[in-house]
Amino acid sequence: MKKLTLIGLLLSLLACSDKNDIKPNELTDINRKGAVNVKWTKKLDKSDKAFGYRLIPALTKGQLFVATQSGKVVALDANTGAQNWQQDLGVEISAGPGISDTVLAVATPEGVVVVLDLDTGSTLWQAQVTSEVLSPPVIDRNKVVVRTQDGRVYGFDIQSGERDWVFDTNIPNLTLRGNSTPIARGGRLYVGFDNGKVAALDIEDGSVTWVQDVVKNQGKTEIDRIADIDGDIDVVATDLYIASAADKTMSVATESGRVLWSQNLGSVTGVTVSRRSLYLSDNESVVHQLNRADGTQGWSQDSLKHRELTKPSFYLGDLMVGDFEGYVHVLDGNTGDIVSRFRAGSSGFYHSPLVVGDVAYSYNFDGTLTAFSFQE
Repeated sequence: MKKLTLIGLLLSLLACSDKNDIKPNELTDINRKGAVNVKWTKKLDKSDKAFGYRLIPALTKGQLFVATQSGKVVALDANTGAQNWQQDLGVEISAGPGISDTVLAVATPEGVVVVLDLDTGSTLWQAQVTSEVLSPPVIDRNKVVVRTQDGRVYGFDIQSGERDWVFDTNIPNLTLRGNSTPIARGGRLYVGFDNGKVAALDIEDGSVTWVQDVVKNQGKTEIDRIADIDGDIDVVATDLYIASAADKTMSVATESGRVLWSQNLGSVTGVTVSRRSLYLSDNESVVHQLNRADGTQGWSQDSLKHRELTKPSFYLGDLMVGDFEGYVHVLDGNTGDIVSRFRAGSSGFYHSPLVVGDVAYSYNFDGTLTAFSFQE
């Protein structure tokens, strides 16, 4: 049976429902307690029909690396936005870049993985995988790791591009469109899948440390059984934090996959974790704070409901989320109050703002790339 995606699901649901049933909250005046300072902006190629693509800027060595759907990869000075190099691959890009100290990797809807030299942008090698790639490649311990939409994870040698290993898991007939990005820690790779399972793999050889069915979503129909782990996951110390579309957010032990705590809150964008708290934008775009240790709920912010929020980014104790109209909202990390906002572009975002030190970088579907800071 052909795998269905969220687009097909939404079309079928809209055919039998009133499109006006759910409306995004209108923005209201806020009590501003600080100011956003835009350092620089740059206009790149806009995207078209890029639903599920994750073109997330990446920063290292003072350079910001960005990919466009149209096939360009650009290296910019992170402080000024000045272009250092640009490479036009001539193919559509759906995921990336993933970076290391020496190379950069992007991938395409046709399952082509392209690895470039980080300093020059020259192509080093290409590889083919079995289906489209919707999450950025992960580079760690001389491996380029690629997750595909059909439930496979590939490990390639960083130098030669030869495939060293592949891990495969069955995914349901009906899934949401999108994939979470694997996370590498301490020689292990943690991956969340569309079937509600999480796997811990040895990144060197792909051997399985454990696989656990952490989101056991029971239901009579395939829609009821959707359990996708599509958003960002995170690891702090010995705990793995995940959120599922199936209204579940949980902490899992990295050594065994055992669920430590679980809350009935779901998210397709994933979680952000600080020293004491976990933050997420749920499936209705209500922002929540949870206690990282036991999952108990703290504050919730519902004034941005149904505004298709990104996950929150942690910014010097505060939070930043983007919405479907191109606004970035700054939330007080202690109370959840909205303390500032500005409009970065005219469309939604590929991802939540990338925060490095006291500077955040946002990337809109309309091609607007913005570097900014916030000061109370």
